[in-house]
Amino acid sequence: MMVRGHAAAPSRRVGAGEVAVQLRQLEHFEAVYRLRSFTRAARELYLSQSALSRSIQTLETDLGQMLFDRSTQAVEPTDAAEALIGHAVDAVAAARTLVESARLLRDGEGGSVAVGTGPYPARPLMTRAVTALSRERPGLQVAVVGGGASDLLASLVRRDLDFVVCDTSKAEESSFAAEIDSEPLPAEPLALVVGADHPLAKVPDPSPAQVTVHPFVLPPPAPVGRRVLTRSLNPDRRATRLPFYEVESTAACLELVADQRSVTLVPVSLARQECPGRGLLFRAAGHRQATHDGIHVLRGRTMGASARIARDAVLSQANAIAREHRSWQRAAGPGWQR
Repeated sequence: MMVRGHAAAPSRRVGAGEVAVQLRQLEHFEAVYRLRSFTRAARELYLSQSALSRSIQTLETDLGQMLFDRSTQAVEPTDAAEALIGHAVDAVAAARTLVESARLLRDGEGGSVAVGTGPYPARPLMTRAVTALSRERPGLQVAVVGGGASDLLASLVRRDLDFVVCDTSKAEESSFAAEIDSEPLPAEPLALVVGADHPLAKVPDPSPAQVTVHPFVLPPPAPVGRRVLTRSLNPDRRATRLPFYEVESTAACLELVADQRSVTLVPVSLARQECPGRGLLFRAAGHRQATHDGIHVLRGRTMGASARIARDAVLSQANAIAREHRSWQRAAGPGWQR
């Protein structure tokens, strides 16, 4: 008796020199590397510790490399693990991106993205971008992480963030510069902000010498360095010691300026948004004072669909802010603005 059926698909054997690594093994490798503990990794992965240990041992055998030093009480990655972890993380991320992109194609919603932002892009650029995303992509989960450029770029290289928006000079000077690609955003002029009763508010057109005797309050790390700021405000005063303070954000800077003693620099768009309600005055800080932000991504890493959507939202809002500034500049009069 002959039974007809579907022909079985030919099985593919792993040839000599090839390694049959499974995605779940790479997920296990990443978790143990990140947590430095088999116990915590097993708990996170909902596995027994023995099952996780067997998975890592199989991976080590397949790769021909010891990944973790188990001779000490702590779990320490070997040199081989340090060299391979980036590839493992990229493979896991690529698989997740594949699933996420398929879901977006099918449902048009869902997904998640993690973005790092420096102090100046945080407001209003990133807040506007998130607002647009919440309106246009309500199912997209967006995490915005603030901080200094060096920490954010380190997180980008560790694959903790999908992209970073910060000063391009910080990325160029970073130890990770060779691993990062940057896309510049439109520069936005900075505004000099003071309290309504500040001594400078009574001066229609204050000179650099008049400005630099007052304490500057800027977010850390200051978007413009102390010497650069002094030189750009007053190139002739090379020996100036500029009073200089750092606080956590542009919002905190604006709060401190209300003391009527200090001054700050923020993007004009933020000054226009915040100064009227805070009773503060602002004016253009000068042609040399502007943001120089960009979108920074990890070189060679495939950007997922959700990350591309978020990046496009940031680009769109940055261009909108630039257009709005040009319109405002044509209508604004000289001197201090409220």
